[in-house]
Amino acid sequence: MAKLNERYANALLELSDETGNLEADLNQTILVRDLFKAEDRQAFLTHPNIANSAKYELFESAFSGKISKHLMGFLFLMVQKNRESLIVPALTEFINRANRRLGKTEARVVSAKPLNQNQIESIRTLLTKQTNMDVEIKHENDPDVIGGFYILIDGKIFDGTVRTKLNVMKDRLKRGGYQ
Repeated sequence: MAKLNERYANALLELSDETGNLEADLNQTILVRDLFKAEDRQAFLTHPNIANSAKYELFESAFSGKISKHLMGFLFLMVQKNRESLIVPALTEFINRANRRLGKTEARVVSAKPLNQNQIESIRTLLTKQTNMDVEIKHENDPDVIGGFYILIDGKIFDGTVRTKLNVMKDRLKRGGYQ
């Protein structure tokens, strides 16, 4: 399945390159993906008893004049080939690849307490220097994080939580690492 997502994402990238509209296609793709991420819309798309014509009507009413012809064609093709469940994963893969091409990436910062704007900007600046890309920060609070925060970016985790530091200290003490 992952290979199929990549093929569809690559095909969309090629079409965007041919038309020279990568930035516009990226924004349109985010719109479509975010609309279809909802569980009820996924259920509608993947339901076997809903006619393809109803799905096409949904696309037309939601996106007519708002997205490119090749993106609309992609949606129709996915329904035609009974691959509705791959729409969101393929669009997500396209978004990731298009962002990398445009020098952008997204980081998810999860902290125990809310971070202020200065802290978020400091993290963004540090990550921008590390990745040489424009970094968009998505911040979340998680009460299970004892203290500190962790960052998820480009499939990597940078963990600065108190729990992790305590676990590292515990392991070192078990091995006799602290003298």
